[in-house]
Amino acid sequence: MKRFLYYLIWTLVIGFIVYMGTLIQADISETASQNFILLPPIVFLALFPVVIGVLMRLPKFLLERKERRAIGFDWFKFLAVGLPSLYVVLMTFLPFTSLRLRIPSYMLTSEYAMTTIAAIAGIVFGYILLDCFHKPEAASSKNVSQSRRK
Repeated sequence: MKRFLYYLIWTLVIGFIVYMGTLIQADISETASQNFILLPPIVFLALFPVVIGVLMRLPKFLLERKERRAIGFDWFKFLAVGLPSLYVVLMTFLPFTSLRLRIPSYMLTSEYAMTTIAAIAGIVFGYILLDCFHKPEAASSKNVSQSRRK
């Protein structure tokens, strides 16, 4: 029952943050349209899903930290999954900065593709960011047990 309440409370907190995020996004978009400033809504659109991804992983991350295990970082997972998703997130708003980078063609397939791809990549990046922290002995014990089987 305690675990159920823990996850229920986290679900309500994440739902509230998503709701507040939509209100903030509407306010930013309205202000940007009045001032003809394009960058703030695009930055929010790119970074808010990262926050949601972090929040999705945070309950389990806190439980793992509560056990006070040693912390390591899974660089392979970060490089294989985290960096490509970070690239997609950054490419949603970097073309609108002074860097003037081109938007990749795969993000321009339709009118809404850029926002959908950015949202999914942002959630993945936020989740992976916390998921890469792990117990260092876990990775080495898996390698040892797999080598014994061979």
